[in-house]
Amino acid sequence: MQHNSSKVLSWVNSGKTVIIQRRNVPVAKLVPAEDKATPPLPEFLKRLKQTYKKRVLPDSARILNELREDRF
Repeated sequence: MQHNSSKVLSWVNSGKTVIIQRRNVPVAKLVPAEDKATPPLPEFLKRLKQTYKKRVLPDSARILNELREDRF
């Protein structure tokens, strides 16, 4: 496996189980990970609108540019 890790991982990724042996004795089993649904992302825009209501939202591009200028 040392030289074929990409190939072995592609097998596992495709759903196969791989048994790793040392001197014909099984020492490890690689199994595909269980599919877990990704958690939903927080609704940042909704939170910003609740926080700032009708006020103008801060211009993040301007703030980022200012921070970048400080690095150079």
